[in-house]
Amino acid sequence: CSLHLFAFSPISMVSLHRIINQDIICTMKNEKKTIRRSSFEYYDDRSRELLKVFNEEVGKIPYELVDDVLQRVVNHPCSRFWVSEERAFRIISSMQRRPLPQRCQPLKREMYEEIYRRCESVAKAHPKWPLSRIVFHVVNQEAPKFYLTEASAHALICQERNKWKLAFMLKWRRSLSA
Repeated sequence: CSLHLFAFSPISMVSLHRIINQDIICTMKNEKKTIRRSSFEYYDDRSRELLKVFNEEVGKIPYELVDDVLQRVVNHPCSRFWVSEERAFRIISSMQRRPLPQRCQPLKREMYEEIYRRCESVAKAHPKWPLSRIVFHVVNQEAPKFYLTEASAHALICQERNKWKLAFMLKWRRSLSA
């Protein structure tokens, strides 16, 4: 099950937005297990920031390939690490006991290792702070990049642009009926 299935279905963008932000349960046709995908509380903020950076990068050089722009976008610094504080706390506390599992995606591994390095330096500077406060402090610092693949960034940008288009269309229709 992927979000590409929703792109061609007759679901409105408002419904799609509700589906994306809720817990999604997708049952695979060939498998009998259920995959549960949780919501991400900073989904909208990350998408807006990603679209903002994309628009800035597109404006710099006209007539450039989208792949080149996306490469610069995903490697552009962002305002924070786009992971929830609770999830980062669980991962960092487990990393203190054992290394990340091998099945961890390379970009996620890179992000958590960067957070872990920063947590160690903050812990040295503030030895009395509990780990939860250290992780909260680090996760809300500026991140060196978005830690997304180009394909994921492209999908998020398209979804965010479609939300803006839908909002504009609804506002335009309301102005016509008024």
